[in-house]
Amino acid sequence: MVGTSDAGAAEDGRGSVTGPGSPPEQRTASEGFAGTERLREGERRSLGADLSTGGQGSFTVLERQACLNLLATRDIGRVAFTIDGDAAPTVLPINYSLINDTIVFRSTLAGTIMRYARGYAAFQVDHLDEERREGWSVLCSGRCRWVRDDGELERIPQGRMPQPWAAGPRDQVLKIVPARISGREIHRS
Repeated sequence: MVGTSDAGAAEDGRGSVTGPGSPPEQRTASEGFAGTERLREGERRSLGADLSTGGQGSFTVLERQACLNLLATRDIGRVAFTIDGDAAPTVLPINYSLINDTIVFRSTLAGTIMRYARGYAAFQVDHLDEERREGWSVLCSGRCRWVRDDGELERIPQGRMPQPWAAGPRDQVLKIVPARISGREIHRS
């Protein structure tokens, strides 16, 4: 438990946890908004591990580029972050664009996302076919940052800025540069 001390744990060398864990390391690639190449559909799962048995279906662990390719196919995902004092994370749907492997989305200045998501956040997107029992899910985590620099905003290609479904002005731009990405695809055997 965070902030607790256990004499037995100290005696056996385990020690106690006294604060939050370390955030994930940030990738060192450029955070610019230039275009990025995508793999062809047949190359989507260039690395995979079939982890299930039986005739119902199997799932494949997707590598980073396959996950980014899938992220680029959707425009609605979920951002997850913690609010001080809450026991569980807050998860909200957002409209987003993937620009140069960076998740870009909008919020209002007084919105919950602007107040609490800046810092470390997670982002999840999926596509499921319930009838066929197939689909995929991608989860990213990294630093969520408010984009305020005019030069950085101008580098976002025209027409690529996400268009929110929610009414009202969403004039603040945020971005998540994924430090960790994982993905799974489930398919029938």
